Amino acid sequence: MGRVIWLFGSLSILFLEAAEREKSFESVGIWTVVLIVGIVAAGILFFASREMAKLRKFYENMLAKQLEIEEKQNQILTNMSENIHDAAHEALKKSHDIIENHAHSTLEKEKLMEDIEDQLLGVTNNLIYFLRLKSKKIEINNKPFNLNNVLNEVSGLLGTKYAGKELELVFDVDNNVPRYIIGDSLHIGRVLTNLFEYMFSQLTDEELKLEVTMFRSHEEKIDVQFRLKDTGPGIPADLLESLFVPYYDEEQGAYVGLELFIAKALAELMGGTLYVESREGKGTTFILDLPLELVDSENRRRYRLPDKALTEKKVLIVDSNFNAALAIKKMFAYFRHDVRVIRREDFEFSMPKMDEYDIVILKEALFSEKVLRYLQEIKKVKRGLKIIALNNLLNVKESNFHDGLIDAHLFKPVNQERVFELIISLYDMDVPRVLFQDRIEEEGESRLPRAKVYKSEIQEAKGITPESFSEFAGKQLLIVEDNMINQKVLTNLLAHSGIKITLANDGQQAVEIVKSGKVKFDFILMDINMPVMDGFTATQVIREEGRFDIIPIVAFTALILESEKQKMFSCGINAFLAKPLNVGKLYQAMAMFISDKAIESAKEEEKREKEAIFDGLEINKGIAHTNHNEALYIELIKEFIEAYGQSDETFAKLVREKRYEQIKMLCVDMRGLAGTIGATGLHDLVNDVYKYILFNKHELLWGYVEKYAKELTKVRKAAEAYLFSKEMMS
Repeated sequence: MGRVIWLFGSLSILFLEAAEREKSFESVGIWTVVLIVGIVAAGILFFASREMAKLRKFYENMLAKQLEIEEKQNQILTNMSENIHDAAHEALKKSHDIIENHAHSTLEKEKLMEDIEDQLLGVTNNLIYFLRLKSKKIEINNKPFNLNNVLNEVSGLLGTKYAGKELELVFDVDNNVPRYIIGDSLHIGRVLTNLFEYMFSQLTDEELKLEVTMFRSHEEKIDVQFRLKDTGPGIPADLLESLFVPYYDEEQGAYVGLELFIAKALAELMGGTLYVESREGKGTTFILDLPLELVDSENRRRYRLPDKALTEKKVLIVDSNFNAALAIKKMFAYFRHDVRVIRREDFEFSMPKMDEYDIVILKEALFSEKVLRYLQEIKKVKRGLKIIALNNLLNVKESNFHDGLIDAHLFKPVNQERVFELIISLYDMDVPRVLFQDRIEEEGESRLPRAKVYKSEIQEAKGITPESFSEFAGKQLLIVEDNMINQKVLTNLLAHSGIKITLANDGQQAVEIVKSGKVKFDFILMDINMPVMDGFTATQVIREEGRFDIIPIVAFTALILESEKQKMFSCGINAFLAKPLNVGKLYQAMAMFISDKAIESAKEEEKREKEAIFDGLEINKGIAHTNHNEALYIELIKEFIEAYGQSDETFAKLVREKRYEQIKMLCVDMRGLAGTIGATGLHDLVNDVYKYILFNKHELLWGYVEKYAKELTKVRKAAEAYLFSKEMMS
């Protein structure tokens, strides 16, 4: 600064001396220019000097922050074993307190214990990712994957972990985002899960919205942006800078910021960016930008309904959250539906005429007695009206509505794939079989026995240790899983069991390994969300050959919705295990299928099933369909026998006369009724006939005339036996 003043003073003196000596106008003009140049130069030097000082200060601060980050990360590494010990010790202490607390019921204790185990498992997984990132062991594998599978798995994990939380979760996916893209689905899912979990920990009853948008860059390249926006309190500006810096909080006895550090590091490894914007009182937004690729630039839509009749429906949506309703509207509009959204307040003030719509989607809380009566009256007149109950994934619960009124349940957050499958299922088309598995068994085809299907949740076997799995020594196990950490956890768990393990990193590898025939597998553990080929498709392809029907395939997944589970069973999966891994449930699943010793619980279940079946009629299932009203079920059985007890003669006549449209109508009625009364065999048989009609395979109908008669006779006799037993009891 002193030099600048000295220079300015010297130039001024020179100017005055020159003006004194040279009185001419020209000389003054020249020296005026010189003075101006000098002042400008002095100004430049002054500002340059100040900017240099600022720059030095900036770099000093950056270096200090970098050293602070490294110090915190080093502290994590230095104290990691001690911290893990403390976390485990705290978990054991909490577990002991829960066991000793007699105020909790057994079920409550089990739930609390599961929560503690999940927390400890979550911390451990994050630490493993942290260590793998620090040692540069994380590899990015870009492969084709279904983005909706990733979103379903993320929402499933959240639905399990935060069940009951009063928070509105919304997925708003632009219609230009393709079904299949090329990228690292495993790590994209991990980034989104970590971001969601952080935001869930900061929110109570606000809205959390994920917006997914695609931008074309060049050729097959695209940029996909994920924006996670909440309506919470926001993050103070002084905390934003350190948000992605992990450290161990000794007072809380917990790691802080580890999940966000991992998310940011993975985003950068994938060539993308992750940053945060927040204003106190206005909410927080995380922006994840990822460079990805198109699988097929010429055919990006990829969601095509199998029949034009399924498009251009009139849809009404009423929800308590208007943003969620608008996101759902966008997804139905994708399939060329005419969609109207009404606010909940407007609906309650003045109920609109719903008979002009084809599909009505109502928040489940809106089904008052008045609305139910109104809808029942409309359905009597307009039988084609489809009514959908809308609810939140975080509050999945059994519905009390009669199947005759509610056609389907839709759980938020919603994506295109769920809407696509919902539309098809509403109009009696089986999604997995229509898309992938149109396998028709010819008459006389010899097939091996099929592995039993367990649709209920697998119960946890107590007191299971790694040594317990030696019961399955010598068995051949195929683990289909793209997550290397999950692979290692499973292989380490079973390392000394004597089980022979084969690994597949995706569904395509699994199919190739199974169909090669080199190994005869006793059990397949199948992940669902995988790149290249997902677990749904892999199972369908394996089941294409009857010789593999005997192999039990158990899904290992985070999916929790009934529709998702039903899709698994339609694909050929025999049972499902929920993520994260539960050792007791894994043991139980293997015991149910491949144990040489009978498991007592499986025996009891089989016994109950046998008792519930009157050779063609599953009574307990039928009673459950009438909301456990046995008197109503008895009346339903009587009406069925009277109306359709001789329908075998009608069916035979229609086949002879080639009246296929009438056969289709009979099948539609019989499918619904047979399923409702628990006539599973008849339901499945009619379902096959219906599909042959849809696919114009009329030549196969003759083989079903006798089958139909035999199955209906079984149902009729079972119904008569059941009704007689009830009369004897009364």
